[in-house]
Amino acid sequence: MEKFEISVVRAEIGSILIFTRNDVCEQIQLTEDILPEYGNNIFTRQINEYLCGERKVLDFPVRYSTGPVFEKIWSYLKENVTYGKIITYGELAKICGTSARVVGYAMASNPLPLYIPCHRVVGKDSIGGFTARNGKSMIKWKEYLLKLEGSL
Repeated sequence: MEKFEISVVRAEIGSILIFTRNDVCEQIQLTEDILPEYGNNIFTRQINEYLCGERKVLDFPVRYSTGPVFEKIWSYLKENVTYGKIITYGELAKICGTSARVVGYAMASNPLPLYIPCHRVVGKDSIGGFTARNGKSMIKWKEYLLKLEGSL
């Protein structure tokens, strides 16, 4: 029988919802709602450590499926744009052999923000956008995360 769980981590500006199946993270959602903390597991511990500045890399088990272009973009971002660093949409596009628009779409489609650090992708002249998968702007989260990492 499959085990589904939703855990909640609170941050200064909202809450982080962690959706797992059989102890593997399948989705992370950022919300501006302040929800009660729930869950004590590898996912909540690592995210709390990250928010406190004690952890620079999230390395818990994840599961997602995507096509080869998004996989290339997300993998490069996860492996090379580490804590405290940023990259522009254009730079990431050039490295991955695609367009800045495709990179933006990949960031907006990211099911695992924080784990795949899409907040570290910025515009050439601004911090760029930050949209949840439901289409809602989460620019406050992007600003918060970049400040947390010392990039803003």
